Amino acid sequence: MVNILVMNAAFTFRGEWEAEQTAWWSEVSFFILETFFYSKFFVIFSLLFGMGVALQIQRAKEKGKFSNLFFLRRFGSLFLFGVLHILFIWSGDILHLYGAYGFLLLLAFRCSAKVLMWLAILVFIFPFYEEVFNWFISFSNLDYQSPLAEINKEKMIQLKQEGSYLNGIKLRIKEYLFAMEFFYTGIGPVALTMMLLGGYLVKKGLLSAIDIWLKRSQPFLIISLVVLLTYRFFLLYYIVPSGVVEHGSIISFVLMSIYYLSDISLSLMYLWLIAFFLRRNTFSKLVSPLQYAGRMAFTNYILQSVIGYVIMRSFGLYHMFSVVDCILIVVITFSLQVILSKIWLTYYKFGPLEWMWRCISYWKVLPISKSV
Repeated sequence: MVNILVMNAAFTFRGEWEAEQTAWWSEVSFFILETFFYSKFFVIFSLLFGMGVALQIQRAKEKGKFSNLFFLRRFGSLFLFGVLHILFIWSGDILHLYGAYGFLLLLAFRCSAKVLMWLAILVFIFPFYEEVFNWFISFSNLDYQSPLAEINKEKMIQLKQEGSYLNGIKLRIKEYLFAMEFFYTGIGPVALTMMLLGGYLVKKGLLSAIDIWLKRSQPFLIISLVVLLTYRFFLLYYIVPSGVVEHGSIISFVLMSIYYLSDISLSLMYLWLIAFFLRRNTFSKLVSPLQYAGRMAFTNYILQSVIGYVIMRSFGLYHMFSVVDCILIVVITFSLQVILSKIWLTYYKFGPLEWMWRCISYWKVLPISKSV
């Protein structure tokens, strides 16, 4: 959740930050974001989403209560929440993608663990996502880039700060269309790969053997992390700036696949570290307050967008933040969310959006107050 907040706060300014760094603290902050946050934690979130879906399906079948309609409502409503999020608050939504992939997972998780592993590998190494996307664009005759590309920087800032809410909706649609290629040929395949891997781990019984997994995976993760991070720095700071590799070539595809693999490796190391330290009582107690924000992750995710919208729109601060500013906003915002989540969960069983999502999934009004 913290990383999602970092990305939502920072993604808008990423290109200009890279070009306009003037102070050492800005350079250090940008390096930290680029190395340890960009494209990292959404990988973990995707893995956990896949594990959560697989575990829910597994438990429902064990209890004899499995229902396709339950999961169809669950994923359909998640997709709808994402679409509404795009239209009314923030064009960088990820929920719609997870909702859409949920339907695929419902089919894929019927397979064995071995088949899921092979599916994950095939999804990751498939080399023609851009070609499929371009074919779809050509077939549908959809001009997805020009509507936003025609808006210059000054006009964009004016629309963000002074435009009507209706114009804001139109702008968010243009922003989403412009980012479609990134969603469906970039992060989308990686997210689906990790979801399938999550299902594989559940079917292999990882949750009942975490200590064994921690011990066996440590050497492999450390070696792969060192090798792939070294490659990542070499790619970003030597190969890409030199311009020696043509975009869209086979070499480019191989290099970027290894780059994404380095992100996955670092993400898995984060997950390993989290699992390792959570097995220690001192660390577990130290981070225990974060559970309240986690139990309301859906609500807090949307609330982060609302807070960002208010800051950038109501106070006219769009396009005014440095790297350091965004990091401070993240720390303050998430700290407040932990406190507010704790207060809310003192009186209620679920966050408001979590409750709404559960009601739609179960197709009945569930009690939310702890007094009921």
